[in-house]
Amino acid sequence: MASIYPEGSSPQNPEPWFEYVAVIRCEGNSPDDPDRVHCEWAAFYCERTQPDSSGPYSIIYRRLADSSGPLGGWTNVGPTCFRTDVPARSGEAAAELTDAMILDQFHRTDFALPTISIEPPDGRTLVNLPVYYELLWPDSGFEPGETDTTDIIGHEVRIRPTLDSVTYHFGDGASAGPTASLGGPYPHGDIRHEYTSAAQVAPHITVVYGGEVSVDGSSWSLIPGTATVDGPASPLDVLTSTSRLYDD
Repeated sequence: MASIYPEGSSPQNPEPWFEYVAVIRCEGNSPDDPDRVHCEWAAFYCERTQPDSSGPYSIIYRRLADSSGPLGGWTNVGPTCFRTDVPARSGEAAAELTDAMILDQFHRTDFALPTISIEPPDGRTLVNLPVYYELLWPDSGFEPGETDTTDIIGHEVRIRPTLDSVTYHFGDGASAGPTASLGGPYPHGDIRHEYTSAAQVAPHITVVYGGEVSVDGSSWSLIPGTATVDGPASPLDVLTSTSRLYDD
């Protein structure tokens, strides 16, 4: 495809040229948004019919363009299970998946925001009373061990977050971590803090994510980078207690 030029063009006179795009054959995708929808049918079709391909099943489109921009609309060229072989334009080789692309996608991951569970509950505690903290993962976002699957220039890229470290911020200037501990409830949780004066504080958790990647079903390998994510604050009132004497 890269060697095909419009009539009147050639490697020596390369303008105008053909632009190409491979659109995953799932309802909702188009040449202007080729990877928005990933459906099982497109992946399984290529796995069944061409198991040595990178998939997913896609339709190749092309349009005429020059240095001023597109000169016409997209035309259907035909189907493919080898999206990685589709060039960007006439005369150019197909794009290669790079570590920089994978790292960029890793930082685009919708990471789960770490939420904080506090005991005593109900947002209130007493001065000099041990407070127990625990990290909880919400339903939304990708937590450690879950897999985010996407498509990068025709490659199926799976990113699996890992837990690098956790830091607990207690809201009074003190913190615990970085640590691997997820804390826990009373009485066995190992992340504890005592407040020495009455105050209104807003503890929160910071998580540093690492990651692993698998490309086109390959074994998992480490991503050379981390992402730091702050969870939401949880307001906490630190109160003093008053002792009173009563006559019987």
